[in-house]
Amino acid sequence: MKKKIEIDDTQALAIRLVRAPSVTNTSGESSFPDVLISILREQPFFSLHPELIHDVPIEGDSKGRRNVLAFAPGKGSSCVVLAGHYDVVDTNAYGVLEPFAFDPEALSKRMLQMLSSKTNLSSSELLLKKDLESTAFIPGRGMLDMKSGLAAGIAAMVRFLKKDDRTGNILFIAVPDEEGSSTGMKAAKKMLSDFADEHALHYEAIINLDASVDSGDGDEGKAVFLGSVSKLLPFVVFVGKPAHAGSPFDGFNPVIASAVFAREIECNSDSMNIRALVPGEEPPPPSILYYREMRNRYDVTMPADVFCAVNILTFEKDPEKVFDHFKTIVQKALDNSISLIYERASAFSRKKNEHVTMYKFSSEIIEFHELAKRAERVVPGILDRLQRFAEKSFPEDKVQQTFKIVHELLSYAQIEGPSAIVGFAPPFYAKAQLDSERDQGFLSIIKDEVMSFNRDYGESIKLRPYFPGISDMSYLAPSVSREAIEFVKKESAVLQSDLDKYLESPLDTPVINVGPWGREYHQNGERVHRHYAFSLLPELLFRLCNRLFHANN
Repeated sequence: MKKKIEIDDTQALAIRLVRAPSVTNTSGESSFPDVLISILREQPFFSLHPELIHDVPIEGDSKGRRNVLAFAPGKGSSCVVLAGHYDVVDTNAYGVLEPFAFDPEALSKRMLQMLSSKTNLSSSELLLKKDLESTAFIPGRGMLDMKSGLAAGIAAMVRFLKKDDRTGNILFIAVPDEEGSSTGMKAAKKMLSDFADEHALHYEAIINLDASVDSGDGDEGKAVFLGSVSKLLPFVVFVGKPAHAGSPFDGFNPVIASAVFAREIECNSDSMNIRALVPGEEPPPPSILYYREMRNRYDVTMPADVFCAVNILTFEKDPEKVFDHFKTIVQKALDNSISLIYERASAFSRKKNEHVTMYKFSSEIIEFHELAKRAERVVPGILDRLQRFAEKSFPEDKVQQTFKIVHELLSYAQIEGPSAIVGFAPPFYAKAQLDSERDQGFLSIIKDEVMSFNRDYGESIKLRPYFPGISDMSYLAPSVSREAIEFVKKESAVLQSDLDKYLESPLDTPVINVGPWGREYHQNGERVHRHYAFSLLPELLFRLCNRLFHANN
Protein backbone atom coordinates (compact mmCIF):
# COMPACT_ATOMS: atom_id res chain seq x y z
CA MET A 1 0.00 0.00 0.00
CA LYS A 2 1.29 3.42 -0.92
CA LYS A 3 2.15 5.94 1.76
CA LYS A 4 -0.67 8.36 2.51
CA ILE A 5 -1.24 11.44 4.60
CA GLU A 6 -2.12 10.50 8.16
CA ILE A 7 -5.82 10.80 8.93
CA ASP A 8 -5.25 12.81 12.12
CA ASP A 9 -3.41 15.58 10.28
CA THR A 10 -6.20 16.30 7.81
CA GLN A 11 -8.93 15.81 10.40
CA ALA A 12 -7.29 18.30 12.77
CA LEU A 13 -7.06 20.78 9.92
CA ALA A 14 -10.74 20.31 9.04
CA ILE A 15 -11.76 20.83 12.68
CA ARG A 16 -9.77 24.07 12.83
CA LEU A 17 -11.53 25.30 9.72
CA VAL A 18 -14.95 24.34 11.11
CA ARG A 19 -14.26 26.14 14.40
CA ALA A 20 -14.05 29.41 12.47
CA PRO A 21 -17.74 30.15 11.73
CA SER A 22 -18.30 31.41 8.19
CA VAL A 23 -22.06 31.50 7.69
CA THR A 24 -23.03 33.02 4.35
CA ASN A 25 -23.65 36.78 4.46
CA THR A 26 -22.22 37.21 7.97
CA SER A 27 -19.10 38.87 9.36
CA GLY A 28 -17.67 35.38 9.90
CA GLU A 29 -17.73 34.75 6.17
CA SER A 30 -15.98 38.08 5.53
CA SER A 31 -13.23 37.41 8.09
CA PHE A 32 -12.65 33.71 7.36
CA PRO A 33 -9.89 34.37 4.78
CA ASP A 34 -7.69 35.70 7.61
CA VAL A 35 -8.08 32.38 9.47
CA LEU A 36 -7.38 30.34 6.34
CA ILE A 37 -4.35 32.38 5.33
CA SER A 38 -2.91 32.06 8.83
CA ILE A 39 -3.31 28.28 8.70
CA LEU A 40 -1.76 28.03 5.25
CA ARG A 41 1.26 30.11 6.27
CA GLU A 42 1.98 27.67 9.09
CA GLN A 43 3.05 25.12 6.49
CA PRO A 44 6.86 25.05 6.15
CA PHE A 45 6.98 25.97 2.46
CA PHE A 46 4.53 28.85 2.74
CA SER A 47 6.20 30.16 5.92
CA LEU A 48 9.27 30.70 3.71
CA HIS A 49 7.19 32.01 0.78
CA PRO A 50 4.25 33.93 2.28
CA GLU A 51 3.94 35.95 -0.92
CA LEU A 52 2.48 32.88 -2.66
CA ILE A 53 -0.66 33.13 -0.52
CA HIS A 54 -2.95 36.08 -0.85
CA ASP A 55 -6.53 37.17 -0.68
CA VAL A 56 -8.31 39.01 -3.48
CA PRO A 57 -11.26 41.29 -2.66
CA ILE A 58 -14.32 40.59 -4.80
CA GLU A 59 -14.94 43.66 -6.88
CA GLY A 60 -18.18 45.44 -6.07
CA ASP A 61 -19.09 43.13 -3.18
CA SER A 62 -20.81 45.20 -0.48
CA LYS A 63 -19.95 42.63 2.18
CA GLY A 64 -16.21 42.90 1.62
CA ARG A 65 -15.72 39.20 0.87
CA ARG A 66 -12.48 37.81 -0.52
CA ASN A 67 -11.17 34.84 -2.45
CA VAL A 68 -8.05 33.09 -1.10
CA LEU A 69 -5.32 31.77 -3.41
CA ALA A 70 -2.32 29.62 -2.52
CA PHE A 71 0.17 28.75 -5.26
CA ALA A 72 2.37 25.65 -4.95
CA PRO A 73 4.94 25.94 -7.77
CA GLY A 74 6.97 23.25 -9.48
CA LYS A 75 8.64 22.64 -12.82
CA GLY A 76 6.82 23.17 -16.07
CA SER A 77 3.59 24.88 -17.02
CA SER A 78 1.09 22.15 -16.08
CA CYS A 79 -1.24 23.19 -13.28
CA VAL A 80 -4.17 21.64 -11.44
CA VAL A 81 -6.59 23.88 -9.58
CA LEU A 82 -8.09 22.61 -6.31
CA ALA A 83 -11.17 24.70 -5.59
CA GLY A 84 -13.87 24.91 -2.95
CA HIS A 85 -16.12 27.25 -0.99
CA TYR A 86 -15.64 28.22 2.63
CA ASP A 87 -19.08 29.59 3.48
CA VAL A 88 -21.61 27.45 5.36
CA VAL A 89 -25.34 27.63 6.02
CA ASP A 90 -26.76 28.88 9.34
CA THR A 91 -27.02 26.82 12.50
CA ASN A 92 -30.69 27.35 13.40
CA ALA A 93 -31.49 23.65 12.91
CA TYR A 94 -29.33 22.65 15.89
CA GLY A 95 -31.79 24.01 18.48
CA VAL A 96 -30.36 23.69 22.01
CA LEU A 97 -27.12 22.30 20.54
CA GLU A 98 -26.52 25.41 18.44
CA PRO A 99 -23.71 26.71 20.72
CA PHE A 100 -21.73 23.56 19.80
CA ALA A 101 -22.43 23.55 16.06
CA PHE A 102 -18.87 24.67 15.23
CA ASP A 103 -17.16 22.40 17.78
CA PRO A 104 -17.26 18.93 16.20
CA GLU A 105 -15.88 16.95 19.13
CA ALA A 106 -18.09 18.58 21.76
CA LEU A 107 -21.07 18.39 19.42
CA SER A 108 -20.58 14.66 18.93
CA LYS A 109 -20.63 14.02 22.68
CA ARG A 110 -23.65 16.25 23.29
CA MET A 111 -25.56 14.74 20.39
CA LEU A 112 -24.95 11.22 21.65
CA GLN A 113 -26.08 12.21 25.14
CA MET A 114 -29.28 13.73 23.78
CA LEU A 115 -30.02 10.81 21.46
CA SER A 116 -29.37 8.27 24.22
CA SER A 117 -31.85 10.02 26.51
CA LYS A 118 -34.69 9.81 23.98
CA THR A 119 -36.99 6.80 23.94
CA ASN A 120 -38.56 7.07 20.49
CA LEU A 121 -35.96 7.84 17.86
CA SER A 122 -36.84 8.45 14.23
CA SER A 123 -35.06 6.44 11.54
CA SER A 124 -32.74 9.38 10.81
CA GLU A 125 -31.94 9.76 14.51
CA LEU A 126 -31.21 6.04 14.82
CA LEU A 127 -28.76 6.27 11.93
CA LEU A 128 -27.14 9.38 13.40
CA LYS A 129 -26.73 7.66 16.77
CA LYS A 130 -25.22 4.59 15.11
CA ASP A 131 -22.81 6.71 13.05
CA LEU A 132 -21.60 8.71 16.04
CA GLU A 133 -21.25 5.66 18.29
CA SER A 134 -19.12 3.96 15.67
CA THR A 135 -16.87 7.06 15.47
CA ALA A 136 -16.86 6.54 11.69
CA PHE A 137 -18.44 9.99 11.25
CA ILE A 138 -17.77 13.39 12.77
CA PRO A 139 -20.51 16.07 12.90
CA GLY A 140 -20.52 19.86 12.72
CA ARG A 141 -21.76 22.72 10.61
CA GLY A 142 -19.51 22.84 7.57
CA MET A 143 -17.72 19.61 8.45
CA LEU A 144 -19.25 17.98 5.38
CA ASP A 145 -20.22 21.02 3.32
CA MET A 146 -17.44 21.68 2.71
CA LYS A 147 -14.48 22.30 4.98
CA SER A 148 -13.36 18.68 4.95
CA GLY A 149 -12.99 19.06 1.20
CA LEU A 150 -10.86 22.16 1.68
CA ALA A 151 -8.75 20.33 4.27
CA ALA A 152 -8.19 17.40 1.90
CA GLY A 153 -7.15 19.80 -0.88
CA ILE A 154 -4.70 21.56 1.42
CA ALA A 155 -3.30 18.22 2.60
CA ALA A 156 -2.71 17.07 -0.97
CA MET A 157 -1.02 20.39 -1.81
CA VAL A 158 1.23 20.21 1.28
CA ARG A 159 2.29 16.69 0.35
CA PHE A 160 3.11 17.90 -3.16
CA LEU A 161 5.27 20.69 -1.70
CA LYS A 162 7.32 18.18 0.31
CA LYS A 163 8.76 16.81 -2.93
CA ASP A 164 12.08 18.50 -3.72
CA ASP A 165 11.98 17.62 -7.40
CA ARG A 166 8.35 18.27 -8.25
CA THR A 167 6.82 18.55 -11.70
CA GLY A 168 3.72 20.62 -12.16
CA ASN A 169 1.96 23.29 -10.14
CA ILE A 170 -1.05 23.34 -7.81
CA LEU A 171 -3.26 26.37 -7.33
CA PHE A 172 -5.55 26.15 -4.31
CA ILE A 173 -8.50 28.55 -4.25
CA ALA A 174 -11.21 29.01 -1.62
CA VAL A 175 -14.23 31.18 -2.34
CA PRO A 176 -17.24 32.55 -0.44
CA ASP A 177 -20.97 32.57 -1.18
CA GLU A 178 -21.53 29.21 -2.85
CA GLU A 179 -24.54 28.77 -0.56
CA GLY A 180 -25.89 32.12 -1.76
CA SER A 181 -25.33 33.11 -5.36
CA SER A 182 -21.75 31.97 -6.11
CA THR A 183 -20.34 35.50 -5.93
CA GLY A 184 -16.91 34.10 -5.10
CA MET A 185 -16.62 31.65 -7.98
CA LYS A 186 -18.01 34.14 -10.49
CA ALA A 187 -15.14 36.46 -9.56
CA ALA A 188 -12.66 33.59 -9.42
CA LYS A 189 -13.33 32.55 -12.99
CA LYS A 190 -11.78 35.73 -14.40
CA MET A 191 -9.09 35.57 -11.72
CA LEU A 192 -8.09 32.05 -12.79
CA SER A 193 -7.82 33.11 -16.41
CA ASP A 194 -5.61 36.08 -15.50
CA PHE A 195 -3.46 33.97 -13.15
CA ALA A 196 -2.72 31.44 -15.87
CA ASP A 197 -1.66 34.19 -18.28
CA GLU A 198 0.48 35.91 -15.66
CA HIS A 199 2.36 32.74 -14.68
CA ALA A 200 2.40 31.05 -18.10
CA LEU A 201 0.39 28.09 -16.80
CA HIS A 202 -1.72 25.52 -18.57
CA TYR A 203 -4.60 24.20 -16.51
CA GLU A 204 -4.77 20.43 -16.87
CA ALA A 205 -7.94 20.34 -14.74
CA ILE A 206 -9.94 22.10 -12.10
CA ILE A 207 -10.98 19.79 -9.26
CA ASN A 208 -13.91 21.05 -7.22
CA LEU A 209 -13.85 19.68 -3.68
CA ASP A 210 -17.55 19.73 -2.80
CA ALA A 211 -19.18 16.98 -0.73
CA SER A 212 -21.78 14.40 -1.70
CA VAL A 213 -24.35 12.67 0.48
CA ASP A 214 -25.05 8.97 0.86
CA SER A 215 -27.46 7.39 3.32
CA GLY A 216 -25.83 3.99 2.88
CA ASP A 217 -22.30 2.67 3.01
CA GLY A 218 -20.77 5.29 0.73
CA ASP A 219 -21.17 3.35 -2.50
CA GLU A 220 -22.77 6.38 -4.18
CA GLY A 221 -20.87 9.07 -2.29
CA LYS A 222 -17.37 7.78 -3.04
CA ALA A 223 -17.23 9.14 -6.56
CA VAL A 224 -15.52 11.32 -9.10
CA PHE A 225 -18.25 13.47 -10.63
CA LEU A 226 -17.68 14.43 -14.26
CA GLY A 227 -20.28 17.20 -14.37
CA SER A 228 -23.01 18.94 -12.39
CA VAL A 229 -26.76 19.31 -12.77
CA SER A 230 -28.52 22.45 -13.96
CA LYS A 231 -30.80 24.21 -11.49
CA LEU A 232 -33.86 26.17 -12.53
CA LEU A 233 -36.50 27.85 -10.39
CA PRO A 234 -39.59 28.16 -12.59
CA PHE A 235 -42.61 29.81 -11.00
CA VAL A 236 -46.33 29.72 -11.56
CA VAL A 237 -48.84 32.27 -10.32
CA PHE A 238 -52.33 30.78 -10.36
CA VAL A 239 -54.87 33.56 -10.88
CA GLY A 240 -58.39 33.11 -9.57
CA LYS A 241 -61.72 34.88 -9.73
CA PRO A 242 -62.29 36.23 -6.19
CA ALA A 243 -65.70 35.79 -4.59
CA HIS A 244 -67.12 35.96 -1.08
CA ALA A 245 -66.36 32.79 0.85
CA GLY A 246 -70.06 32.42 1.53
CA SER A 247 -70.69 32.04 -2.20
CA PRO A 248 -67.59 30.10 -3.33
CA PHE A 249 -69.07 28.92 -6.63
CA ASP A 250 -69.46 32.53 -7.75
CA GLY A 251 -65.71 32.61 -8.29
CA PHE A 252 -62.63 30.42 -8.58
CA ASN A 253 -60.20 29.98 -5.71
CA PRO A 254 -56.64 29.68 -7.10
CA VAL A 255 -55.65 27.68 -4.04
CA ILE A 256 -57.28 24.57 -5.52
CA ALA A 257 -55.22 24.90 -8.71
CA SER A 258 -52.06 25.35 -6.69
CA ALA A 259 -52.94 22.32 -4.55
CA VAL A 260 -53.55 20.10 -7.58
CA PHE A 261 -50.28 21.38 -9.05
CA ALA A 262 -48.37 20.73 -5.81
CA ARG A 263 -49.71 17.20 -5.57
CA GLU A 264 -48.59 16.48 -9.13
CA ILE A 265 -45.08 17.91 -9.00
CA GLU A 266 -43.79 17.64 -5.43
CA CYS A 267 -41.08 14.95 -5.20
CA ASN A 268 -42.43 13.36 -8.40
CA SER A 269 -39.43 12.20 -10.41
CA ASP A 270 -41.69 11.39 -13.38
CA SER A 271 -43.47 14.74 -13.52
CA MET A 272 -40.98 16.54 -15.78
CA ASN A 273 -40.96 13.65 -18.27
CA ILE A 274 -37.33 14.19 -19.24
CA ARG A 275 -35.46 11.06 -20.24
CA ALA A 276 -32.54 10.02 -18.05
CA LEU A 277 -29.26 10.34 -19.96
CA VAL A 278 -27.48 7.63 -17.98
CA PRO A 279 -29.25 4.51 -16.66
CA GLY A 280 -29.34 4.50 -12.88
CA GLU A 281 -28.48 8.20 -12.61
CA GLU A 282 -31.34 10.56 -11.78
CA PRO A 283 -31.29 14.10 -10.40
CA PRO A 284 -33.30 14.75 -7.23
CA PRO A 285 -37.01 15.23 -8.00
CA PRO A 286 -38.69 18.67 -8.11
CA SER A 287 -39.61 20.34 -4.84
CA ILE A 288 -41.67 23.47 -4.15
CA LEU A 289 -39.61 26.11 -2.32
CA TYR A 290 -42.19 28.95 -2.23
CA TYR A 291 -45.94 28.56 -1.83
CA ARG A 292 -47.92 31.62 -0.80
CA GLU A 293 -50.50 34.26 -1.56
CA MET A 294 -49.86 37.95 -1.07
CA ARG A 295 -52.40 39.06 1.51
CA ASN A 296 -51.02 40.22 4.84
CA ARG A 297 -54.35 40.33 6.69
CA TYR A 298 -57.53 38.31 7.08
CA ASP A 299 -60.15 38.74 4.36
CA VAL A 300 -63.36 36.79 3.82
CA THR A 301 -62.86 37.07 0.07
CA MET A 302 -60.99 34.33 -1.78
CA PRO A 303 -57.36 35.12 -2.56
CA ALA A 304 -56.73 36.59 -5.99
CA ASP A 305 -53.55 34.64 -6.76
CA VAL A 306 -51.21 32.00 -5.40
CA PHE A 307 -47.49 31.78 -6.12
CA CYS A 308 -45.41 28.60 -6.37
CA ALA A 309 -41.70 28.41 -7.18
CA VAL A 310 -40.28 24.97 -7.90
CA ASN A 311 -36.69 23.82 -7.52
CA ILE A 312 -35.79 21.71 -10.56
CA LEU A 313 -32.43 19.96 -10.84
CA THR A 314 -31.93 18.46 -14.26
CA PHE A 315 -29.44 16.88 -16.65
CA GLU A 316 -31.15 18.80 -19.47
CA LYS A 317 -29.03 21.75 -20.58
CA ASP A 318 -31.77 23.56 -22.54
CA PRO A 319 -33.97 25.60 -20.14
CA GLU A 320 -36.65 26.00 -22.82
CA LYS A 321 -37.33 22.25 -22.84
CA VAL A 322 -37.71 22.23 -19.05
CA PHE A 323 -39.99 25.26 -19.27
CA ASP A 324 -42.22 23.55 -21.83
CA HIS A 325 -42.62 20.51 -19.56
CA PHE A 326 -43.37 22.80 -16.64
CA LYS A 327 -46.09 24.61 -18.62
CA THR A 328 -47.69 21.28 -19.48
CA ILE A 329 -47.94 20.40 -15.76
CA VAL A 330 -49.41 23.83 -14.99
CA GLN A 331 -51.99 23.52 -17.79
CA LYS A 332 -53.03 20.08 -16.62
CA ALA A 333 -53.34 21.25 -13.00
CA LEU A 334 -55.45 24.25 -13.97
CA ASP A 335 -57.78 22.23 -16.18
CA ASN A 336 -58.16 19.46 -13.59
CA SER A 337 -58.90 21.95 -10.83
CA ILE A 338 -61.65 23.57 -12.93
CA SER A 339 -63.17 20.15 -13.54
CA LEU A 340 -62.98 19.41 -9.83
CA ILE A 341 -64.83 22.61 -8.96
CA TYR A 342 -67.58 21.70 -11.45
CA GLU A 343 -67.90 18.27 -9.82
CA ARG A 344 -68.17 19.79 -6.37
CA ALA A 345 -70.73 22.34 -7.52
CA SER A 346 -72.85 19.48 -8.90
CA ALA A 347 -72.52 17.55 -5.65
CA PHE A 348 -73.54 20.62 -3.67
CA SER A 349 -76.54 21.13 -5.99
CA ARG A 350 -77.73 17.61 -5.28
CA LYS A 351 -77.45 18.17 -1.55
CA LYS A 352 -79.44 21.41 -1.72
CA ASN A 353 -81.82 19.98 -4.31
CA GLU A 354 -81.51 23.12 -6.37
CA HIS A 355 -79.33 24.36 -9.22
CA VAL A 356 -76.06 26.10 -8.35
CA THR A 357 -75.11 28.62 -11.00
CA MET A 358 -71.47 28.59 -12.05
CA TYR A 359 -69.47 30.47 -14.64
CA LYS A 360 -68.19 28.53 -17.61
CA PHE A 361 -64.48 28.79 -17.03
CA SER A 362 -61.74 28.47 -19.62
CA SER A 363 -58.07 28.43 -18.72
CA GLU A 364 -55.16 30.45 -20.08
CA ILE A 365 -51.42 29.95 -19.57
CA ILE A 366 -49.44 33.16 -20.04
CA GLU A 367 -45.66 33.32 -20.21
CA PHE A 368 -44.05 36.13 -18.23
CA HIS A 369 -42.80 38.03 -21.26
CA GLU A 370 -46.37 38.15 -22.62
CA LEU A 371 -47.71 39.37 -19.26
CA ALA A 372 -45.14 42.17 -19.23
CA LYS A 373 -45.97 43.08 -22.83
CA ARG A 374 -49.68 43.40 -22.04
CA ALA A 375 -48.99 45.56 -18.99
CA GLU A 376 -46.55 47.79 -20.90
CA ARG A 377 -49.23 48.52 -23.51
CA VAL A 378 -51.39 50.00 -20.76
CA VAL A 379 -48.66 51.75 -18.74
CA PRO A 380 -45.34 52.08 -20.59
CA GLY A 381 -42.36 51.62 -18.26
CA ILE A 382 -44.38 49.85 -15.57
CA LEU A 383 -42.11 46.80 -15.46
CA ASP A 384 -39.01 48.86 -14.71
CA ARG A 385 -40.85 50.80 -11.99
CA LEU A 386 -42.12 47.62 -10.35
CA GLN A 387 -38.69 45.99 -10.51
CA ARG A 388 -37.13 48.95 -8.67
CA PHE A 389 -39.91 48.99 -6.07
CA ALA A 390 -39.67 45.22 -5.48
CA GLU A 391 -35.90 45.39 -5.06
CA LYS A 392 -36.32 48.12 -2.45
CA SER A 393 -39.04 46.14 -0.64
CA PHE A 394 -37.20 42.77 -0.62
CA PRO A 395 -33.50 43.57 -1.16
CA GLU A 396 -32.27 40.12 -0.07
CA ASP A 397 -34.94 37.95 -1.72
CA LYS A 398 -35.24 37.88 -5.48
CA VAL A 399 -38.01 35.29 -5.36
CA GLN A 400 -40.15 37.61 -3.24
CA GLN A 401 -39.33 40.35 -5.73
CA THR A 402 -40.55 38.08 -8.51
CA PHE A 403 -43.93 37.44 -6.91
CA LYS A 404 -44.43 41.11 -6.06
CA ILE A 405 -43.79 42.15 -9.65
CA VAL A 406 -46.06 39.50 -11.17
CA HIS A 407 -48.80 40.20 -8.63
CA GLU A 408 -48.81 43.91 -9.50
CA LEU A 409 -48.58 43.36 -13.25
CA LEU A 410 -51.77 41.29 -13.24
CA SER A 411 -54.02 44.31 -12.74
CA TYR A 412 -52.22 46.41 -15.34
CA ALA A 413 -52.40 43.57 -17.88
CA GLN A 414 -56.06 43.00 -16.98
CA ILE A 415 -55.62 39.26 -16.50
CA GLU A 416 -58.68 37.32 -15.39
CA GLY A 417 -58.80 33.89 -13.82
CA PRO A 418 -58.73 31.01 -13.96
CA SER A 419 -55.33 31.48 -15.53
CA ALA A 420 -51.68 30.99 -14.74
CA ILE A 421 -48.53 33.03 -15.28
CA VAL A 422 -45.31 31.07 -15.75
CA GLY A 423 -41.72 32.25 -15.77
CA PHE A 424 -38.35 31.98 -14.03
CA ALA A 425 -37.09 33.30 -10.70
CA PRO A 426 -33.38 33.49 -9.82
CA PRO A 427 -31.09 31.68 -9.46
CA PHE A 428 -30.29 29.79 -12.64
CA TYR A 429 -27.34 27.41 -12.63
CA ALA A 430 -26.08 26.05 -15.92
CA LYS A 431 -25.32 22.39 -16.44
CA ALA A 432 -21.61 21.55 -16.23
CA GLN A 433 -20.01 18.75 -18.20
CA LEU A 434 -16.83 17.64 -19.89
CA ASP A 435 -16.30 18.41 -23.56
CA SER A 436 -16.86 15.18 -25.50
CA GLU A 437 -14.04 15.94 -27.96
CA ARG A 438 -11.53 18.01 -26.00
CA ASP A 439 -11.58 15.86 -22.87
CA GLN A 440 -11.36 12.31 -24.24
CA GLY A 441 -7.72 11.95 -23.20
CA PHE A 442 -8.37 13.54 -19.82
CA LEU A 443 -11.25 11.17 -19.14
CA SER A 444 -9.06 8.16 -19.99
CA ILE A 445 -6.44 9.36 -17.50
CA ILE A 446 -9.02 9.85 -14.74
CA LYS A 447 -10.61 6.44 -15.35
CA ASP A 448 -7.24 4.70 -15.30
CA GLU A 449 -6.04 6.46 -12.14
CA VAL A 450 -9.27 5.74 -10.25
CA MET A 451 -9.07 2.07 -11.25
CA SER A 452 -5.46 1.95 -10.08
CA PHE A 453 -6.39 3.64 -6.79
CA ASN A 454 -9.21 1.16 -6.20
CA ARG A 455 -6.83 -1.76 -6.75
CA ASP A 456 -4.22 -0.33 -4.39
CA TYR A 457 -6.62 0.43 -1.56
CA GLY A 458 -9.36 -2.13 -2.06
CA GLU A 459 -11.86 0.66 -2.71
CA SER A 460 -14.84 1.04 -5.04
CA ILE A 461 -14.71 4.69 -6.02
CA LYS A 462 -16.76 5.16 -9.17
CA LEU A 463 -17.08 7.70 -11.94
CA ARG A 464 -20.50 9.35 -11.99
CA PRO A 465 -21.71 11.68 -14.75
CA TYR A 466 -23.27 14.45 -12.67
CA PHE A 467 -22.90 15.90 -9.20
CA PRO A 468 -26.54 15.76 -8.01
CA GLY A 469 -26.68 19.21 -6.36
CA ILE A 470 -25.94 22.74 -7.47
CA SER A 471 -22.29 23.67 -7.22
CA ASP A 472 -19.70 26.17 -8.38
CA MET A 473 -18.91 23.76 -11.22
CA SER A 474 -21.73 25.45 -13.14
CA TYR A 475 -19.60 28.58 -13.46
CA LEU A 476 -16.32 26.79 -14.09
CA ALA A 477 -17.52 24.57 -16.95
CA PRO A 478 -20.93 25.82 -18.09
CA SER A 479 -22.66 23.94 -20.87
CA VAL A 480 -25.00 26.72 -21.96
CA SER A 481 -25.61 28.74 -25.11
CA ARG A 482 -26.29 32.42 -25.67
CA GLU A 483 -29.80 31.44 -26.82
CA ALA A 484 -30.46 29.63 -23.53
CA ILE A 485 -29.29 32.63 -21.48
CA GLU A 486 -31.51 34.97 -23.48
CA PHE A 487 -34.51 32.67 -23.01
CA VAL A 488 -34.06 32.68 -19.22
CA LYS A 489 -33.79 36.48 -19.31
CA LYS A 490 -36.95 36.81 -21.39
CA GLU A 491 -39.04 34.80 -18.94
CA SER A 492 -37.62 36.34 -15.75
CA ALA A 493 -39.40 39.05 -13.78
CA VAL A 494 -36.14 39.73 -11.90
CA LEU A 495 -32.97 39.46 -13.91
CA GLN A 496 -30.04 37.51 -12.51
CA SER A 497 -27.61 40.33 -13.23
CA ASP A 498 -24.60 38.12 -13.86
CA LEU A 499 -26.12 35.57 -16.24
CA ASP A 500 -23.73 36.74 -18.96
CA LYS A 501 -20.78 35.69 -16.80
CA TYR A 502 -21.46 32.11 -17.90
CA LEU A 503 -20.19 33.09 -21.32
CA GLU A 504 -17.31 35.32 -20.18
CA SER A 505 -13.67 34.31 -19.61
CA PRO A 506 -14.03 30.67 -20.70
CA LEU A 507 -11.36 28.56 -19.02
CA ASP A 508 -11.28 25.84 -21.70
CA THR A 509 -10.25 23.15 -19.23
CA PRO A 510 -11.92 20.03 -17.83
CA VAL A 511 -13.68 20.38 -14.48
CA ILE A 512 -14.58 17.51 -12.15
CA ASN A 513 -15.70 17.17 -8.54
CA VAL A 514 -13.77 14.99 -6.09
CA GLY A 515 -14.83 15.52 -2.50
CA PRO A 516 -15.78 13.81 0.76
CA TRP A 517 -19.04 12.06 1.47
CA GLY A 518 -21.34 12.06 4.45
CA ARG A 519 -24.91 12.63 5.47
CA GLU A 520 -27.49 15.38 6.04
CA TYR A 521 -25.75 18.53 4.90
CA HIS A 522 -27.61 21.71 5.88
CA GLN A 523 -29.29 19.74 8.70
CA ASN A 524 -28.35 19.30 12.35
CA GLY A 525 -27.07 15.79 11.57
CA GLU A 526 -24.49 17.06 9.06
CA ARG A 527 -21.51 14.73 9.35
CA VAL A 528 -18.60 13.50 7.27
CA HIS A 529 -17.14 10.01 6.90
CA ARG A 530 -13.75 10.25 8.60
CA HIS A 531 -11.67 7.61 6.81
CA TYR A 532 -12.69 8.64 3.32
CA ALA A 533 -12.43 12.40 3.92
CA PHE A 534 -9.21 12.48 5.89
CA SER A 535 -7.23 9.48 4.62
CA LEU A 536 -8.36 8.32 1.19
CA LEU A 537 -9.43 11.63 -0.33
CA PRO A 538 -6.11 13.50 0.16
CA GLU A 539 -4.30 10.52 -1.34
CA LEU A 540 -6.66 10.36 -4.31
CA LEU A 541 -6.30 14.10 -4.97
CA PHE A 542 -2.51 13.86 -4.78
CA ARG A 543 -2.43 10.94 -7.19
CA LEU A 544 -4.80 12.59 -9.67
CA CYS A 545 -2.67 15.74 -9.70
CA ASN A 546 0.55 13.80 -10.09
CA ARG A 547 -0.87 11.70 -12.93
CA LEU A 548 -2.11 14.77 -14.79
CA PHE A 549 1.27 16.51 -14.42
CA HIS A 550 3.09 13.60 -16.04
CA ALA A 551 0.48 12.68 -18.66
CA ASN A 552 2.02 14.80 -21.39
CA ASN A 553 5.66 14.57 -20.36
